[in-house]
Amino acid sequence: METEVYYPKLYDIIYRSGYVIGFLGTALFVFSYIFLNNVSSGIIFFYIAFFMFYAGSLISSLFLLVWKKEIKIFILSCVILGIITGIIYIFVKNPEILVISAGLVLAGLAGLYGKEAHCFHFLEGWILMWSFPLIVFSNLLIYGLNAQNNVAVHFIFSAVYAIIAVMSFSFLIKKLKQPLMQFCQN
Repeated sequence: METEVYYPKLYDIIYRSGYVIGFLGTALFVFSYIFLNNVSSGIIFFYIAFFMFYAGSLISSLFLLVWKKEIKIFILSCVILGIITGIIYIFVKNPEILVISAGLVLAGLAGLYGKEAHCFHFLEGWILMWSFPLIVFSNLLIYGLNAQNNVAVHFIFSAVYAIIAVMSFSFLIKKLKQPLMQFCQN
């Protein structure tokens, strides 16, 4: 027996606005990572970028419509735990905690992109979903090897983050062009 789910158009608009806010955070992060890495004023852009990225992820997670509540619980739990860990980072200033924080949020976001890829066949969703765990693992590896200040590593990560921003933008355009309240095609 199917039950009706209350999900008005406004919820879909808010859900999509989370992707917009998250993308703006991603773009600002890439800008600050590439151009302001060694400038002390760049840290403000970095924090604003993370706040926007986390806020967008949280908004989309809260207004996600899926038929299995366990999926939403997993996604929302990852994002909330990531945000809480990010708040801890502000006080502790340990880079590994920031990587864990971003990793948890990216795990939740991978679920969001995976849901969109599964339902609406967005290629960017599949690519982003699978790239997030690789980013987290590579960041942990770089910090474990204490190579985060290496110029070659910085260049590689700059290119990877820029590619992810482009993929996120392409995904966002497709999502915004999609008619409101479109149901899963699978």
